[in-house]
Amino acid sequence: MKGLIWIIVLFAIAVGAALLIQHFPGDVYAHVGNYMLRMNLRLFIIGLLLSMVVLYFLIKFVFGILATPGKMSRFGSSRKSRKAIAALNDAGVAYFEGRYQKAEQEAAKVLANNHAGNNRVLALMIAAQSSQKIGNLTKRDSYLRDMEQVLPAKAQLPRYLLLAESAMLRQDYVTAEENLSAAAQLDRNLPELLQMQLRLAIAKDNPLEILESVDKLQKASQLSNEEVLNYRNVAYRSLVANAANASQLKAALRRIPDEVKSGELCVSIATQYQHLGLYQDATAWVRSYYPHTHYVDLLPIFANSMRYLNDSEQRKSIDIADGWLKSQPKDAELLICLGELCINKQLWGKAQGYLEASVAIKPTTRARLALAKVFDETQSNSLADEQRRLVLNEISH
Repeated sequence: MKGLIWIIVLFAIAVGAALLIQHFPGDVYAHVGNYMLRMNLRLFIIGLLLSMVVLYFLIKFVFGILATPGKMSRFGSSRKSRKAIAALNDAGVAYFEGRYQKAEQEAAKVLANNHAGNNRVLALMIAAQSSQKIGNLTKRDSYLRDMEQVLPAKAQLPRYLLLAESAMLRQDYVTAEENLSAAAQLDRNLPELLQMQLRLAIAKDNPLEILESVDKLQKASQLSNEEVLNYRNVAYRSLVANAANASQLKAALRRIPDEVKSGELCVSIATQYQHLGLYQDATAWVRSYYPHTHYVDLLPIFANSMRYLNDSEQRKSIDIADGWLKSQPKDAELLICLGELCINKQLWGKAQGYLEASVAIKPTTRARLALAKVFDETQSNSLADEQRRLVLNEISH
């Protein structure tokens, strides 16, 4: 458009000059020293126009020559910049393909290019991550130092995450936590940060931090329902196992939902009661949860804990356990448990009845040996020997 306007203007000037010459003929005089030059007006105007055209192209030619070094420099810079972009693309592709050594080499080319510009930031990140993957810690630390110096404070997040990752691999959880805390100051809701916080909490066996991290990841839709359930179960088990006394265990149980306590975790809770010497609480726990769950692993805890109770509590517990048979009369494990409880109280008749019923349902070595002990106590030596012989036959086969 601009060129068209100039053509129209020049055409108008030419028409105007032609009309001027046609209506105003004459001569042009020029005084040069002692000489007087006379020139036809028409020739003068034509010569003037030609001189202007020649002068224009001459000036353009001179300035073109003077600008050549700058153009060559800009061409070289542009070429190097394109090379940096190509190397960065190759580094990114190699990194995501798992070829970390090539990724580091291509990223190093970008960093060595003085015309890489803002591409250096991404190249530093790729180079540091790739060096970490291939185990070249010397190069990784060098890149991390460059990141610390080159990147502004608000862009240090990748460096903090990489330092935390490295510290966790060394099991240096203090350093890992320091770097994750620094990263959280920049973006506390970053999914990658939340994932690393969860991993650190699991490594430290800190159930409260596990639950906190899982809640954040669930809100960010970064975990499936199954993963949330699994991680929470890990935290709940850790809460129970880390309880060092009755008050801590009760505090842990207050954090655990009832539906979780009534699941497989109820065995771990009963075990922890027994481990802490809270035998009455252990038997009370089993009495509350076994009728609903029928978890076999609760029965040994019940039997072992009951031995530390007074006589009346023991007899009461036996009666309660006997009541469980009404709903499951053919539970061999429950029958063995009752038989052993009666042996402990020297109730030989009851013990024999429970153990014979258990053997009839499921003849196990444990039940036969317990029954042999009852026969020994009741002076039925031949029957005791028969049970031991059957055990030996089962073992030999």
